[in-house]
Amino acid sequence: MPDNTEIFSLAEIFYLVFSQLAVGGFAAMLLIPKGVVNANFYRLMGGIYLLVAVLARCANLYLNKIPVTFMSFLGKLPNYESILVFCFVLFTLCYTWSLWLKSSVVTDIFFYIGILCGCIWIILSATQYFEVAQFLGGKYIIIFQFLISALLLGIVHTGMWFGHWYLVTPDLPVSYLRRFNTVLLWTLVVSIVLFCVNMFVRSQAQNVVAFNFHFQLIFWMRVGLGFAGTLILYLITWDCLSPKSVAKDELGATRAATGFLFIAIITVFLGEFCSRYLFLTMRFLF
Repeated sequence: MPDNTEIFSLAEIFYLVFSQLAVGGFAAMLLIPKGVVNANFYRLMGGIYLLVAVLARCANLYLNKIPVTFMSFLGKLPNYESILVFCFVLFTLCYTWSLWLKSSVVTDIFFYIGILCGCIWIILSATQYFEVAQFLGGKYIIIFQFLISALLLGIVHTGMWFGHWYLVTPDLPVSYLRRFNTVLLWTLVVSIVLFCVNMFVRSQAQNVVAFNFHFQLIFWMRVGLGFAGTLILYLITWDCLSPKSVAKDELGATRAATGFLFIAIITVFLGEFCSRYLFLTMRFLF
C-alpha cells in the first residue's frame, strides 16, 4: 500500500470498493432467514461474491507488484492481508459448493467463517492507511468508514438480487424486502453522519489539501449521487413497498422496488468510488 508520497492507481480504488462489496454483500445474506428462499438464491449470491472477491484478489496481487497468473493467485501470499483475501475467496467457494451437499451445518460453518475472514480483511486493509489519513482520530474513523461502506454496498446489492426472487417465488413476504430497505436507510444515515463528522474535523485541521475545481466536482458527485441520490431512491422504494402500494399490486410493487434498488446500486457505487478517490488524493475521508 502506498505511503503519503506515493501516487495511487485506479486499481487501488477498485480493490477497496470491490473488497468491501464482496464482504458486505456476503454478510448481507444474514438478513434472509434460512428456508425463506430456495438454495438457488444462495448459490447465485455465493457465485457473485466469489467472482467479486476473485477480482479483488487480482487487484491485490497487482498492488503488491505480483504478476496476475493462476499460480500466483493460489500461491503468492506476501502479507497477512493477502492471506485474508485468499481465505475469503476460499471460504466463499466452499460455501457455494457446500450448498449442493444439502448439509446446513457444513454450509453454516463456511458461511460464518467466511464473514469473519472478510471482516478481518476489511479491518486489516484499513490499517494500511493509518499513515495516509492525517487527521484526529483517523485510525478509528478509517476502520469504521470501511466497515460501513462494506455494509452499504452489500445491502443495496444483495437487496436488489433478493427483490428479483419475488418473480421466482411470488408469495414471498414483502416484509423481507422492506427489511433490506430499512437497513439501507440506517446504514446510509450512519454514513452521512460520519461524513459530517469528517468534514467538521477537516475544517479544524491545518495544512489540508485545498479543494480545486477537479476535487470539487468529485466531491459534489460524492454528495449528490452517493448520498442525496441514494436517499431519494430509498424514499421511492419505501413508497413502492408501503402497505397501500402492496395492497393494490404486490408483485408490481416488488418489481418497482427492485428496479429502484438497481438504480441505487449505481448511485452507491459512484459515491463510494468518488469517496475513495478523494481519500487517496486528498488524504481525508469523505
